[in-house]
Amino acid sequence: MITDTMIANGIGIMKLYLPNLFEFISEKEFEQYLRKSYKHTEEHGGGTPYNNFLVTFFKLIEEHKTKSSSDIRNEFGYFDFLLGKFKEFVDTKNFKDLILSTIDNFKVNNFKHILGEIAACVDLNNKAKFIKYERVLENGKSFDLHFEIENFDFYIDVVNIDFDPSKYEKENFQKFLDGRLLQKFECKSVNLKDEAKRHIVIYPILYGFTFEIIKEQEEYLKSIHLFRFPENGFQSFEPKCFGYVKGTFYNLFTIDEIVKFEKHQK
Repeated sequence: MITDTMIANGIGIMKLYLPNLFEFISEKEFEQYLRKSYKHTEEHGGGTPYNNFLVTFFKLIEEHKTKSSSDIRNEFGYFDFLLGKFKEFVDTKNFKDLILSTIDNFKVNNFKHILGEIAACVDLNNKAKFIKYERVLENGKSFDLHFEIENFDFYIDVVNIDFDPSKYEKENFQKFLDGRLLQKFECKSVNLKDEAKRHIVIYPILYGFTFEIIKEQEEYLKSIHLFRFPENGFQSFEPKCFGYVKGTFYNLFTIDEIVKFEKHQK
């Protein structure tokens, strides 16, 4: 049985490493999550068979206890920064349901995908005017972000691409990534006229890509932002990568920041 002390400690850990979470949800709602989590682990022999937010939370607790690493705490520090910036753009009450449904989903971990959307929003806000989070177009498709640049509306959908580096094939890499981006673009732009499709842009965020892969594919990855509809079938921002670069804190990096890290550190 979960005790009041366990609940207080769980909330305390989150207030220490992810305090901005409570700008979106209440302590009571997180307590309910902890109770559901405990029930879930009881049903699965004291753990969880799935890759979900609970796994990340367990890692954070372990790291907090042992201080053997700071990787997860660094990730949470960056996540907290993103949530803090994001609350400047959106009504936190409207975003609450998405956060709760994400952490309550014990079969899959979508938390980083939400953070990918937030990171994209924070990044684009430096270059364009933020209009709205979640915009539905006439074809019924929902887009993550609506921005405006020089009175031109852009409807942006973030695609998080997890990659297994053991399956990397240099000669097929461009076909793989173009295929993923084209698939997302076509799915979101279905039944729209060509003029409307020109307002749609994909924002790719990459996970699991090694430095060696990114270095080898640097020229191609940097060229993706030049792709245009209808010439290339889709249009996209240059991909960004979540992760660490040579001992830095967890962050969202450009391709150039990864391959030319020393230059950007000067």
